[in-house]
Amino acid sequence: MPTVTQRAEWTTTARDRTIDAIKAGRTDEALQGVEAMLEEARPIHDFYGDMSAVFCDFIKDEMGEAGVEKAWRYLGERLWKPLYEQLAGAGAEALAGVYAMFLRSHRYDFRVTEDDEKFTFHLDYCPSGQRLMMEGKTQGDPRHLLNHGVSQQPHAWTFGRTGVPYYCGHTALWFDMLPSEWGKPMMKTKFGDFDAQGRVAGTPCMTFIYKQIPARK
Repeated sequence: MPTVTQRAEWTTTARDRTIDAIKAGRTDEALQGVEAMLEEARPIHDFYGDMSAVFCDFIKDEMGEAGVEKAWRYLGERLWKPLYEQLAGAGAEALAGVYAMFLRSHRYDFRVTEDDEKFTFHLDYCPSGQRLMMEGKTQGDPRHLLNHGVSQQPHAWTFGRTGVPYYCGHTALWFDMLPSEWGKPMMKTKFGDFDAQGRVAGTPCMTFIYKQIPARK
């Protein structure tokens, strides 16, 4: 009979270890475990981000850049619209609160400011499109074998720019273009300024959530 060994180290989560440390009063270990829980989730998060970018590349190769917009529109109508309309109906505070939750769970580095008109989210580090740029994973960057596509022509869904990762196209669509088309333009978004290594080199990406639906130019 073969010897069977349990590999508990592969099935014990960072959460399990952190709870054990808390119960045993090992404060330093428990504090380290908080970060360990976050780091444990990072690889699959980043892999799915890369996978989404690869889907965009496939669609572009098969259907051109218009196909990328069509795909993100389809997802926006199916996935984002029901949630957006529910939150927009509950008001800007509810919409901004859920958006902040999305950013926290996504592990963004961000700041929020509020004035009489709107909430402004300053996205100092984006673990999706910006991460791809920082890791050298965008078209023409020699630092990585993966070279995900970027806009070759300026489109509304690429913020009127070339060189924007196709992955980022859903942001302009879901937070700006589609809400306007749905008659509830409570959100607007701005693409940041980045250097050749994907670092913020001016203003970061920003999202605005308006307390009242503004007149759009």
